[in-house]
Amino acid sequence: MTFFWLLFSISLLIFSVIVARAKPIYTLALAILLFLVNFFPFVWGIGISFFDFFPPEMKFTGLKNLQMAFFDPGFILSSKITALWAMTVMVIEIAISYLLAISIYSMKKFSSFFYTLTLLPWAIPSYIIVISWTSLIEGYGGDSFLSHIFGMPFDLTTNIPAAFLWSAFVAAWLSIPMVTLVILSSLQTISPNLRDLVKIEGANPLEIALNVYIPQTFPIVFPYLFIIFLESFKEFATIFLMTGGGPALVSGFGLKSIVGATTTLGILMYNKFSLTQNYGVLGAYSAAIGLIMVLLAFIGWNYRFSKKKENLIISLLLVHIFFDPWGMGMGIFGIFPSAFYLTALIMYLKRRRSFKRYIMAGALFDFGYLILSVSKSGFDGISISSIIAVILSITLIFEGRIYISRFNPSKIFWKVLKIGWMGLWTVIIFLPVWNVFAMGLSRENVVPITSLFPHGFTFDNFVSLFQNYNFGQAIINSIIISVIAIFIAIVTIFPATYAAVHNKGALRIGMVILISSLFTGMHTLIPLAMTFRFLELLNSYIGVALILSVHAAAISYFLLYPFLLELPKNIEEAAMIDGANGFTRMLKIIFPLSLPVLWTIIVFVFIDSWSSFVIPLIFLNNQNLYPVSMTMYNLVGQYGLTYSKWNIFGAGAIVNIVIVVIIFLAARKYIISGIISRNGVDD
Repeated sequence: MTFFWLLFSISLLIFSVIVARAKPIYTLALAILLFLVNFFPFVWGIGISFFDFFPPEMKFTGLKNLQMAFFDPGFILSSKITALWAMTVMVIEIAISYLLAISIYSMKKFSSFFYTLTLLPWAIPSYIIVISWTSLIEGYGGDSFLSHIFGMPFDLTTNIPAAFLWSAFVAAWLSIPMVTLVILSSLQTISPNLRDLVKIEGANPLEIALNVYIPQTFPIVFPYLFIIFLESFKEFATIFLMTGGGPALVSGFGLKSIVGATTTLGILMYNKFSLTQNYGVLGAYSAAIGLIMVLLAFIGWNYRFSKKKENLIISLLLVHIFFDPWGMGMGIFGIFPSAFYLTALIMYLKRRRSFKRYIMAGALFDFGYLILSVSKSGFDGISISSIIAVILSITLIFEGRIYISRFNPSKIFWKVLKIGWMGLWTVIIFLPVWNVFAMGLSRENVVPITSLFPHGFTFDNFVSLFQNYNFGQAIINSIIISVIAIFIAIVTIFPATYAAVHNKGALRIGMVILISSLFTGMHTLIPLAMTFRFLELLNSYIGVALILSVHAAAISYFLLYPFLLELPKNIEEAAMIDGANGFTRMLKIIFPLSLPVLWTIIVFVFIDSWSSFVIPLIFLNNQNLYPVSMTMYNLVGQYGLTYSKWNIFGAGAIVNIVIVVIIFLAARKYIISGIISRNGVDD
């Protein structure tokens, strides 16, 4: 305990220096939360990595644990799998999101319907959708509804390609709404005259998309590529619920770690947490993962400065310098693309446009090596440096037009193609939702294999859900956690954002929020669980709510900041003349005017808290405190490893969906009032 409090005090002092100019009277509460949830856990993980730590006994071991973690073949293989999986998710997300956004944007009718439909995956808790998708994909031993459609079994416990690709698809499915909204927003910036002009010249929809829509939206959307990659790199819940990290790999059986085809770093860290009693070892693995995340967060941060391309070119060099010697990249072959990137940097600094040619040459070398190495060695041949370099290179060298040979199918062809595609996507959206309704209304405890209709219609599952599985208490627990998280979020984020609008020093808190949102993941949650154990915050509503409020800080801050920035200045100036101090102006004037955007934040935090699965999984082990997510998970467990109560799970999923819909309908008028009014002030 002495070591914990010593490290805690030193870390708090350092963090205080970082945010010292951030107008602490307004930002102190948020800064303390960021320190406790995001900053200190990483420091604590590094600190205990120098010890064999079996609480309360600590024995100094120097670099032993760090050496074991950093050079664990299982850790290196897991890092490679994580990078390839994240890239796969990114490609699926971008491809489908562009198709959706362009289709909706070019619609004359039904655009509002499909716009709303696109948001549906975001509104439904992921633990429901992932399990529903898994039942549709795998069924019993690969015999499933989708296996009958595709004519092949999809056993996620043994089929490596199926497990890898289906889990990537489901993860992308969950994130597509947000990416689609980003693309739709960027499409609104295109001049209607430009679109009409290319139509007059006879361009077909494909040519318009490739040569107008994509080039015009590129500056906004393509930098978002790396953010998608980074978020996918931290993914845990989808893989945990679908595959548990499997299927097994022959090369994944090691002395220190066992790695499967979908054992990403989050899964590896969780497995260590479940099996390892030595906290020092957990700290070492947390430090190793954290080092990777620091580099990725640095690259993601550089995307904020899109005009300073030299930072991204330097990042191309850094990924090779960082990963190649570590055994996660190209090894000695990394010299060749690095030489091209170094030349590109020199050319760019000399203001020569030819720098893009050298980046393209390096990217082609990286891509070629990646394809050849993976085809030869499988997962062991993955090069993380090549994957990241290719993503960075695309955002640096893409200029616009994608020429294609002119072909002119009739307008009917394009109309039928669009109707077919949007119809297919509608089915893909509703399929997992309808599946849980079929489960919940089924008398038999089966996964629908050949039919999506209930096996013997009944409402008894809902009665059993509340009588036998304590679901009513789970709902109460979820509501308590969500309400506490909302309260903490509002009382910490609103004053800090208000200060940021009025004080340049307070803007630092926004930077800290952004950086910490890029950096955090399972590698910080595990040390945080150890920290909460010392602070006696494990197994408590307040502990879970604290984490959820901090995780919502980034989107809350960046929703609120532009809103407050655009409020008329004369309102506060008049109050200042009347003698109102800063707190009075904030509470009595700015807060009421901000209610429209605050309601949006409240809805977001509530749904995020209600849908949370990973946080309760790690920080709660008292069943009396379990929220809905953990109660639902206990009904089915990890797929195929327990006797699952599918009909009861389906009934719980239906109740979940109804509650979320009610929340949306109840809050809709407040959000709409914020849209009708101008910055919260009626015309």
